[in-house]
Amino acid sequence: MKNILITLITLSFLNCKSDSEKTISKQSKDTTIFYKNQYDKGWMKDSIASVTFDLASDQYVKGNFEKAKKLYQKANKIEPNNNIILNALGDISADLKNLNECVMYFEKSLKIDSTNTSTYMNFGTAYNKLLKFDKSIEVLKKGLNFEDIQERKGYFYYNLANSYYKKEDYKVSSEFSNKALKIVKEPAVREDIIELQNILLKLSN
Repeated sequence: MKNILITLITLSFLNCKSDSEKTISKQSKDTTIFYKNQYDKGWMKDSIASVTFDLASDQYVKGNFEKAKKLYQKANKIEPNNNIILNALGDISADLKNLNECVMYFEKSLKIDSTNTSTYMNFGTAYNKLLKFDKSIEVLKKGLNFEDIQERKGYFYYNLANSYYKKEDYKVSSEFSNKALKIVKEPAVREDIIELQNILLKLSN
């Protein structure tokens, strides 16, 4: 089974953004949802940092992770301590299998805002990519306690289902994937949930 995980990069208010601004990537085999123009939305204070971030995200979508990381690092130098940039750096460090850098960026992000649910989502996903399944579950469950938006709760449930699947706890994985499917509306994510459920169904037969 491929790593079908969800990463929410630049997502702070999921239900307020138009689909025309949304990019969904599966280049890393995961479902990563991007929104562009952080400066226009007030998520970044520096327009150059925002443009650089978007260029990095374009490289990520193409699967050019090393190029993307360099651009994210450039954006981070221009506008340090921005949670969106730190999340992107933590996520791509996981894609590049650099555990220490990954943890460093996410822990720095949580020091800035310890209730940011996107950070918990992305950090838990990153731990899963790095095969740290117990840590993934721990972080995702903590973030779920802060999440109020139903769609995003579904994303947490789905990523938890993935972590339990990797731990070969198929019963709990199935419970979380069922909860996710009931509330997730995003078609690309529903497709991944159904794929996981089909695999779990085969394992139960």
